[in-house]
Amino acid sequence: MLDEDRDTNPYLQQEVLTASPVRLRWMLITRAKELCEGVETLWRDGQSALGDQWSIRIREILGELLAGVTEANPASTQVADFYLFLLKTLSEAEQSRDIKRMGTLKGLLAYEADTWQLLLQKSTSEANGISANPTNPLRTHLSAPVNSDYSIIDELSSGSSFSLEV
Repeated sequence: MLDEDRDTNPYLQQEVLTASPVRLRWMLITRAKELCEGVETLWRDGQSALGDQWSIRIREILGELLAGVTEANPASTQVADFYLFLLKTLSEAEQSRDIKRMGTLKGLLAYEADTWQLLLQKSTSEANGISANPTNPLRTHLSAPVNSDYSIIDELSSGSSFSLEV
């Protein structure tokens, strides 16, 4: 399919083999986001066939993420619905090579990657015995924020209509 498929990066291969499940999901989501950027560029430059090949890779990654959702998690239905929505968005983008729709998918994947990165940082901190608890001696040297005006949060969230809550 693509020349890059035949090249094996030993560093990346080792990274995948030793990564935690949280890190693997983050890596997959990040790669899908990067591929969206590439597909947008290829479609914009008129290299539709190559862009279409890369969109197949995005579909494979989204399918892998969906397959990794287990019923043991109470939020499984919502998470599976989200990945199905991402697959639907990809399909709509592919049908007419819609760069704007691909940008929407990229934005959603970026948000998802940020979420998993935070979870990854939290699990790494916990594994190393570092807690976000303010009584932790490693964090007592930090002072309280100078400005505690959080009204900006209300301003930012007031224009958003996207929610994963059910």
